[in-house]
Amino acid sequence: MAGKKKKDGLSAGDNSIVIGGNVERSNIISGDNNIVSSQSIQVAPLFKVIYEAVEKTELPAADKQDVKAELREIETALEEPQPDETFLARRFRNIKRMAPEIVEVAFETLKNPIGGVAEVVKRVAKRMAEEQQ
Repeated sequence: MAGKKKKDGLSAGDNSIVIGGNVERSNIISGDNNIVSSQSIQVAPLFKVIYEAVEKTELPAADKQDVKAELREIETALEEPQPDETFLARRFRNIKRMAPEIVEVAFETLKNPIGGVAEVVKRVAKRMAEEQQ
C-alpha cells in the first residue's frame, strides 16, 4: 500500500470521454460546439383543464368516460417525441362526434394554455348567463 500514490488528475487525451459511476438514463454528447436542448413538454397540467371541462359538460356519464379515454390516448401520444398526427386526428374526430365543445377547449388549451383557461371561463360564463334567463 505504501507504493500506491493518488493521482491529482486524469488525462485521457483529446476528444476523449471519461465516465465514472452509473450513467444509466444519461445523455452523453461528444463533439465540438454542441448545442443540446431538452424539449420535453409537460402536458398533464394542460389536460387537467380539459378534463375539468369534460366534467362540466351535460354529457351522459358513459359519454364523459369515452371522451376522457380518448383524451388520455391523446395525452399519451403527445408525450412522445414524434406524435403520430393521423392517430391524434382520429382521436380528436371521435371526441368531436361526442362533444364538439371539448375539442375546441382542447385545441385552445394545447395551443395556448392561458387561452384555454380563458375559453373554459367564457363557456362557463355563457352557461351561467343562459341559466339566469
